[in-house]
Amino acid sequence: MRMGFDIHHLLPKSSPSKKAAAAAIVEADPHAAIRKKEFNFDSKIIGAGGYSQVLRAHWKARGNIVVAVKVVRKEAVKDREAYLKLIDYGFPRINSHPNICAGLDWFETNSKFYITFPLLTGGELLERLNTRGRFTEDATKMVIKKILEILAYIHSHGIIHRDIKPDNFLYRTPESEVDDVVLIDFGISKVLESETDEDPKTETEVGGTPGYAAPEVFCGTGYGKNSDLFGVGVIGYNLLSSWSPWESTDTLALVQESATANVNFPPGPFEGVSEQAKGFIRHLMQPPNRRPSAKKALTHLWLSRPIGEVDQEHILQPHEINEGDLEPLQPHHTVKPHHTIAKQLTARPAA
Repeated sequence: MRMGFDIHHLLPKSSPSKKAAAAAIVEADPHAAIRKKEFNFDSKIIGAGGYSQVLRAHWKARGNIVVAVKVVRKEAVKDREAYLKLIDYGFPRINSHPNICAGLDWFETNSKFYITFPLLTGGELLERLNTRGRFTEDATKMVIKKILEILAYIHSHGIIHRDIKPDNFLYRTPESEVDDVVLIDFGISKVLESETDEDPKTETEVGGTPGYAAPEVFCGTGYGKNSDLFGVGVIGYNLLSSWSPWESTDTLALVQESATANVNFPPGPFEGVSEQAKGFIRHLMQPPNRRPSAKKALTHLWLSRPIGEVDQEHILQPHEINEGDLEPLQPHHTVKPHHTIAKQLTARPAA
C-alpha cells in the first residue's frame, strides 16, 4: 500500500518542461527525493536521537500546515523491509486516529528517510507527572482509559506497539486536558499481516523498555498484542504514586524483577488510593495467559465506575502526600531488536 497523493498542481512554478519532468518523477515514485521541495524546514531541531532528528516544517503541498518531520539516517535502519512495512503499510492503517501520532507521509533521499508527523507541543506524560506530582485517582482513570482505547484500536489493526511507557505519550498542546494524550514512537512496532482481534502470541523478536515491557518479550517464549498491556499497568502505578514498581535500575535486573510480577503498593505513595485501583494494576501485570486484551481491560469495574470531579491540577492535596519525599521518575532506554543486549536478554528466563 502506498501513501502517495496528487501534488502535481502544488509543485513549485517552473517551466513546462521542468514541471513535466518533476511530475513524471513523482508519478513514477511518490516517495522520491524531489518531494523534499514540498517543505520549508525550520533551522531549529525539536528532537534528536543517535541516528535521527526531528525538524519543524511548513508543508507547502498541504496548505502550509506546520508538521514535524523525522529524518532518519539509513545506516541506522537494520531491516529496511520491516521499516518500509511500518511506514508504508502500517501507518496508513492507524494515522486517522486523533490520539495516534503515526506518519502521514514519507519520502527518501540516497542517505535518509523523511517521515512527516503531526506536530505535538504539550510535552510528555512523564514530564507532566514529574512536574505536577502524582495524579488523582480520577485523573489516572481518565488517562488509562484513553491509553487502552488507543491500544484497542492499533491492536485491531494488526499493530503491536512494543514500547508503551509514559515517555511515549505526548500532550497535544500545553493546555491539553489530562487525558488528551497521543501515542508516539512506533520505531520498534510489529506490523502483523492480519487486522483482527486475534492474539496468537507468536512473536519472538526482542525489543522494548525493561521495566515497562512484558517479561515474555525478553524470554523468547512468544508474545502477542497483550504484551502492551503490561506497560499500561506500570504507567498506572507511576501515575497513582509517582513511584516505580521496581527497585532495580540495571537492565538485566529490571527484566528479572518484572518477571516475578510481585507488585507492592507502599502505604506512603499509595495513601488514599482505592483497593480497586490497585487490583486493576495487578490485573494488567499478570502473566500473558491471564492478562486481558485492551478491549477487555476497558470493561474492568474500576474503569466503569463514574468519574468524580477531577482536580484541575491533577495532583493530590498537600496533606495527602509529602512531595519532598518524591524523586522524579527516570526514563529508561528502549532496547531495540538489533541491540547487542537483546540477545543477552533472551537468555534470562522468567521466574
